[in-house]
Amino acid sequence: MLHFERKQVLMSVFFMVLASAFVAGSTIIAKTLGSFDVGEPLSPFQISHSRFLFAFIFISIIFFKTKSNFEKPSFKLHIARTISGWVGVTILFGASSLIPVADAIAINFTNPIFAMLLAVPFLKERLGLYKVIAVFVTFIGAIILIRPSYNFLDYEPVAIISLFGAIILGLEAIFIKLLIRVERQIQILFINNAIGLIISTIPLYFVWKNPTDIQIKLCVMLGILMLIGQFCFLEALKRGELSFVAPFFYNTLIFVIIFDYIIYNSFPDNVSLFGSAIIIIGGIIIYWKKNNSLFNT
Repeated sequence: MLHFERKQVLMSVFFMVLASAFVAGSTIIAKTLGSFDVGEPLSPFQISHSRFLFAFIFISIIFFKTKSNFEKPSFKLHIARTISGWVGVTILFGASSLIPVADAIAINFTNPIFAMLLAVPFLKERLGLYKVIAVFVTFIGAIILIRPSYNFLDYEPVAIISLFGAIILGLEAIFIKLLIRVERQIQILFINNAIGLIISTIPLYFVWKNPTDIQIKLCVMLGILMLIGQFCFLEALKRGELSFVAPFFYNTLIFVIIFDYIIYNSFPDNVSLFGSAIIIIGGIIIYWKKNNSLFNT
């Protein structure tokens, strides 16, 4: 029994780190699609629509090829999860156009903290001191990596709205955890991408641009990477407490640096390496403490 629990803990960390790698990869692709590198930049709304479109196409193929049974879904949770994700990401996009991008991302990356705090009342998870210390350490590492401006408080109204967006994204994680308790991953992915596709299609009329051939290929890759990332995220939440696995999502920033170096030959400076080391230390703290608590029970 102890061996099984420790294996579940290890697998939850593995899948969350894997999820962060795929999210980082999709971030690099989204960045490319929104730049002049491969043609006329696409709107964030068109990029978001493409991500849902191709993810839905691939999950539909998998769903029907495997002849999966469609169980009675919890539509209230699905709608709440999709709307919260849509609102949170839209706020992030909006904030990025009004304040420095680094500041908006820094505020947005408080969402694992809010997810951890919200897990206490909504999921009845216990919040130990080591979890607080670990998430604080990883957040500090994230701030070092992102390097927001020192005067970001000058944008107080937008900063407050961005913080609200982070809370909403933290709430989305709660809805995902509740869904994984009652439904299978493939059904969650199918319904989420279907609802997301419907919502993201609405503004498409106003922002549509004909994509180039390479942009279409990148959009397909974006959908695939996000779908795999979603699956890994669900697997992590299935095996571990949200308050335990949430800090490991900060590894997304480390993978962004790695992919940025591989694709754009942008070598990280000492500050980036130091921030990455801090994030890794935070992950080691929470994993070591969790492992020890299992061993001592």
